Amino acid sequence: MYKKSVALAVSSLFFSLGAQAQQPDKAEPPSEIVQVYTEAAREVSVLDATEPNINKRIAAYDKFSFSPQLRPRLQAIFGTDKPFALQRLPDSRGRKHYQSMLKAGSHTDKQGHAAWSDIILKGDTSAAGNQINYTGEMASLNVGVASRLQLSDLRLAGSQARASDGLWYGDVNMSVARIAVEDGTAGKLLMEDLRFKTDMQRRGKTVDLAYGLSIRSAGAGEHQVERINVATRVLGMDGQVMADFTRFASSPQLQQLAPAAQTQVMLRKFKELGVALLKGGVSVVIDDISAAWRGQVASIKGRIDFAKATDAELNSLPAIVKKLAVRLEVRVPVVIIEEFSRASAVKAVKSRPPAEQAANPAQMAALEQNMADKVMADIRQSGFAVVDKDEVRTVIELKNGVLTLNGKGPSMFGLKNGKLPMPSTPMPVPAR
Repeated sequence: MYKKSVALAVSSLFFSLGAQAQQPDKAEPPSEIVQVYTEAAREVSVLDATEPNINKRIAAYDKFSFSPQLRPRLQAIFGTDKPFALQRLPDSRGRKHYQSMLKAGSHTDKQGHAAWSDIILKGDTSAAGNQINYTGEMASLNVGVASRLQLSDLRLAGSQARASDGLWYGDVNMSVARIAVEDGTAGKLLMEDLRFKTDMQRRGKTVDLAYGLSIRSAGAGEHQVERINVATRVLGMDGQVMADFTRFASSPQLQQLAPAAQTQVMLRKFKELGVALLKGGVSVVIDDISAAWRGQVASIKGRIDFAKATDAELNSLPAIVKKLAVRLEVRVPVVIIEEFSRASAVKAVKSRPPAEQAANPAQMAALEQNMADKVMADIRQSGFAVVDKDEVRTVIELKNGVLTLNGKGPSMFGLKNGKLPMPSTPMPVPAR
């Protein structure tokens, strides 16, 4: 779904990162850079985001000028009164080419500091204005005061085409070589080689949306996860519902609202979107959610289906549960469970009075091993999972309102043989 321009999309990411990392105290007024961006976004929102021809939308932004009151503030921060001004490049192979750049700079006020490298955006569009390819890159971004964010080598690439319903289908890929966050109390959180992608496709009257996220390593200090991977798909979303929601989210009327009012309106619209999608039925496929720690990989795969429902069924918890069909395969290495158990034992012992704590390292090691052995024994005896030499695995299923783990219905947390206690009265209908 393509917004007003690639420049605005990237600038939104740029400023939102700054806004999150810069504010030391919610009682303090926002940094000038955040205030200027908020006002710039409001002024740009007068452009028609529903215009189907992307070339006309780009041309409208090219002719656009910010207000006389805002231009000096933009100039003071960014060295230009029109950030991401467009440059038309020579056409080739029937496509129109554009480039946009925000020069490297910095800004400091009492709320914080921001410094950025050149942000370079490039795009090419079809003559009909219904297709676009684009790329973006930024070598570095540093923001913060109470907390600090350092971002290195951000890259963006996308290829999209507009369909007859007005939605832009295709893929978007983003990568960041390194993200470091430091708040002065919890130490430094470091993530390396982060990659995010989405792919939206039309399938007849429905829309499928795929998400992917991978991180080569993440953690703070000695607490490191070697690899994180998320690959999911949302299938069968009602295309008309998605188109209507997108048009509303892009409407100038919404963009003209104050940020707090925008948030309230969008929260309500997201709830309405969720209800509408559930009425039509939707599926979530988990191709892979996994993480590696010390060479050991824990993973979840499976599928969650929600059958078509009426308004009355969506107001009944028993009916909602029966509409759900869940099957998840969970695998966890024994080593991870044992290490987690040992860490829990250490934490429990340290919470005791000094006289009750372990007297020496050997005694502490014995307590840790006893805890690990007990946890593994409990898992084996429960029957809720299969324990192999190196791995604990189970299948979580919810079918016809009954939950099972490894084929066995648990009686815990309010469940009785896998069945949820159900209210005898309908759920209250939320006010709109």
